[in-house]
Amino acid sequence: MSKDQERVSKGARPGAFRKRVGNLEVPRRHVETVVAFDGWSEQVRLGVWITTTRSRRAKLPAERSTALDELGVRWT
Repeated sequence: MSKDQERVSKGARPGAFRKRVGNLEVPRRHVETVVAFDGWSEQVRLGVWITTTRSRRAKLPAERSTALDELGVRWT
């Protein structure tokens, strides 16, 4: 998977969770099953990804931080 495909895939995961559940209060141990760009399903540790992303907010590119703000990520 290229870096661009990986970024698009990771960016879609929280949006799909929010659409299904109605918020982004993802439990740390939550695992999502997603279909990758190549058609294979994979297990994604979405709770860990959200927690890690929150802790690295200051290092995120502005456009990624803005996109996550628009999704409703709770930063604290």
